[in-house]
Amino acid sequence: MSTPRQPATSAVAILAALLTAACGAENKPAASSPTGATASPAKSGEPGKAAETGKPDGGTKVKTVAGSPPGGDDRYALQFDTPEAKAGQEGTVTVRVVPKAPWHMNLDFPTSLKLQAPEGVTLANGDLKKADAKLDESTCTFDVKFTAPTAGEHAFSGKFKFAVCQDEACSPVTEEVEFKVAVK
Repeated sequence: MSTPRQPATSAVAILAALLTAACGAENKPAASSPTGATASPAKSGEPGKAAETGKPDGGTKVKTVAGSPPGGDDRYALQFDTPEAKAGQEGTVTVRVVPKAPWHMNLDFPTSLKLQAPEGVTLANGDLKKADAKLDESTCTFDVKFTAPTAGEHAFSGKFKFAVCQDEACSPVTEEVEFKVAVK
């Protein structure tokens, strides 16, 4: 005698079932993330593996992983190069994401960096897009130009949107960023 199956009621069970169905189906587009982004190119040197999710030319699918792992992130590192600047002169801060192996940057994702400057500080461009970045599979770098009229420590904040991928998954990320620049 068989016992009836209990319905999966947890969000994890439902998500696992959806990802299994989406990733296991041949020649069907992959599921999109809660933000609407679909998974993109996977690194693959093996013939027969799909180079991009959602295209009907391969059998291996790449799933989208949403959210951040608790207690830090083992997919990438954020770096901020904040050299000292001079009041009244243009300075540059470098904001960079470096994927950790086996992850790599997703070159097709609409990467962006949107920053807010502190009062009185002028940003040359506070809404940077993928075209403004130095982007390859190993890193994504934005050079943020600003001018502070007065000396002191100035705090910037904003959102950095990017995606990192590996053979089995692509993961869109939105990072809240904050950094300070000393101005003399």
